[in-house]
Amino acid sequence: MPVHIYGGFLVVVEGQIGGARQPENFVVDTGTSPSILNLRVARELGLELTPAKFAALGQESSIHAGQVPELKIGPVQMNTAPFLVTDLSSVEQAWKLPVAGILGLDVLGKASFRLDYENEVLEFGDVSGDGIAVELSSQEHLSIAKVNINRTAFRMLVDTGAERLVLFGNKPTTLLTNAVSGKTLQGNGAAGSVPVRALPALDVDWNGEHFRKDAVLVSDRQEPLFDGLLSVRALGFRALAFDAENQVVYLQK
Repeated sequence: MPVHIYGGFLVVVEGQIGGARQPENFVVDTGTSPSILNLRVARELGLELTPAKFAALGQESSIHAGQVPELKIGPVQMNTAPFLVTDLSSVEQAWKLPVAGILGLDVLGKASFRLDYENEVLEFGDVSGDGIAVELSSQEHLSIAKVNINRTAFRMLVDTGAERLVLFGNKPTTLLTNAVSGKTLQGNGAAGSVPVRALPALDVDWNGEHFRKDAVLVSDRQEPLFDGLLSVRALGFRALAFDAENQVVYLQK
């Protein structure tokens, strides 16, 4: 399937929901779980919604949950699919395109696939075990890697929806001190933008590979499962593959 890549990192694929003939745009984001449906689309489908809470971009939001009656993304077909439901109009405005939802591995991970950034295609089928392997958590459907950053151990969420390497305020290290005087920026991601502070270039050591990359800090966000976002594109990976049978993500150069 062809995909469109915005801003050098944001992946958008077409899919169909609720039996509609007209395809809709979905953002592919391995850092989102559960997947999210735009409130506008939920209203168009007349979905029954229930209250829910969701933590993202440093804030906990009161949103809703609902069941999409039918979803098709390439060979991935679900008669019913659970989604969180929230207003994605700010995402649509930021990227200047209609967005029906944000797909995580809880939905896309029903089948093996390979996301090829260079050729801008999403290929479904058997994948090779090439690249750096990260196992998927069984409950959260998230791929969390153990990475050393400036000789400190971090748990980093492998994220196709992040523009940069992002650290949260989980660890009171010198990295946070260095960010106090850092320039305030707008951090872009699949779910919108948030103010961040610039960090100096960091030394990232992972699975025998070394990267030196600029990063940003979201100091007021803390996560129990991970310490930041490992941007697939910021680290220069050209493809991401997912093995559905073994529940493993592979990052490929």
